[in-house]
Amino acid sequence: MTLANLHHVIEESLPDYLSDLAALVNRDCGSYNKTGIDAVGEWISDRCLAWGWSVERLPLEKNGDCWIARLRGAGQGRLMLSGHLDTVYPDGTAAERPMRWEGRKIMGPGTCDMKAGVLTGMYAMRALQQTGFTTFEEIAFFFNSDEEIGSQASRPLYTPVAAACDAVFVLEAGRANGDIVSARKGGGLFHIRVEGKAAHAGVEPEKGVNALLELSHQIIAAQSLNGIAPGVTVSVGLAAGGQRSNVVPDHAWAQVDVRATTPDGAKAIEQAIRALPEQTTLPGAKVSVTGDFGAPPMPKTAATGWLVEQIQAIARELGFSVNDAATGGVSDANMMAGTGVPVIDGLGPVGGLDHSPDEYIDADSIVPRTTLLAELLCRVLSNRSPLAALRGR
Repeated sequence: MTLANLHHVIEESLPDYLSDLAALVNRDCGSYNKTGIDAVGEWISDRCLAWGWSVERLPLEKNGDCWIARLRGAGQGRLMLSGHLDTVYPDGTAAERPMRWEGRKIMGPGTCDMKAGVLTGMYAMRALQQTGFTTFEEIAFFFNSDEEIGSQASRPLYTPVAAACDAVFVLEAGRANGDIVSARKGGGLFHIRVEGKAAHAGVEPEKGVNALLELSHQIIAAQSLNGIAPGVTVSVGLAAGGQRSNVVPDHAWAQVDVRATTPDGAKAIEQAIRALPEQTTLPGAKVSVTGDFGAPPMPKTAATGWLVEQIQAIARELGFSVNDAATGGVSDANMMAGTGVPVIDGLGPVGGLDHSPDEYIDADSIVPRTTLLAELLCRVLSNRSPLAALRGR
């Protein structure tokens, strides 16, 4: 099997891909629409079963169900693809703005985030099957149902699958310039709460303990933690307190967004945030901190660096270039990287303007990016030794 063979098979499948894209985009499947998400999952399941893959449904009571499709080979090596079924759009959006073309852009709710990515993964796996590549044990495709609302229900389901693989490829769209994502900041959300003492603000304010004033000191202390370790950022994004202007406020709270590029940075900032109550300024004020670092950092490791090199080499052979980027945003890739497996994100077709009426996919990127992914799967599975060696570093 050659790269040219893969490209030819995928190019010939483009009409089917585009028909499938319309079928997925023209269906409401917002994160809270279990019926719609399950319908999309069942459609995908039917297609995978028709192609001879095994499919497992992972039922969820409140969220849409998750699914795992597996293509099994005759060798060694396990890879995982990841894509999500849900969108951010309310019911009725699909009928209001069905898939359409504007020049070479394909527009519609979820085209970029991430129906095209889901199909790129499926058609890449299908191309390997059609060209007779079997030098692997398993390629698993996990279809997540609640990514747009934080993957709280699906995370316990997909992390064990990821941990058992040699690498994971997440099929969010490539950036508008074609970049893939090799590193993501981890993210934490912490709550600072202050208990003070109410009193009449005009008659006897000295008998009160102003929770808002104490919170102000805490906010300044929290913001001063920016840069406590390389790549650490802190932002107090929400704050409130009190009940009336003529009452010394007896309660106040703030939410603190924390990001870090490395596990060491995440540990350092979490310890510092939790130590804030030790710096209480006003006598009588009680400060508490709750929350956690919910999404671990996804640093660029030696193993992910090797994967980037493979991607760039394949892209050059296909006649285009790909760069890798680091981002401050969090995705399922963070959770998977937290298991110790190397992860690359942004391997879907090129697109942009997610979560807006102008969301799009570049039609001309579909065949090249799907071919790139298919060849990447081949090369990693055919030559696992370098990746295995680098994972230990």
